[in-house]
Amino acid sequence: MIRVLLSLDLEKSEDQRDDFYAILESKGWKKTKDVDTVWTIKFTKLDPDNEDHYKRIRNRLASVFIEAATELKLKRVRYVAQLGNAEVIARVIKKADDKYKCFGGVLYPEK
Repeated sequence: MIRVLLSLDLEKSEDQRDDFYAILESKGWKKTKDVDTVWTIKFTKLDPDNEDHYKRIRNRLASVFIEAATELKLKRVRYVAQLGNAEVIARVIKKADDKYKCFGGVLYPEK
């Protein structure tokens, strides 16, 4: 099993937050209690020792957020995710060339 902890921010898309949350819930995500914009999910059939499984999760995260951004016409979605004991990733979903895409994000502020 691989567990994922996700924190996200909807940029200039507050009106769509409830609809966005409904999409996440329909995809199996669970919102944490008393912590804003933090979600979890378990991939029970994936192996934490298999790097390809982590790649599948990274791709699934991007596709879920691209789908939601496209459906809701969001300005931008920024997220960081902890995948099992693997690296923490930072990503940005935004429109480029008239299509929503996933880009690398900045995890920590520059000093």
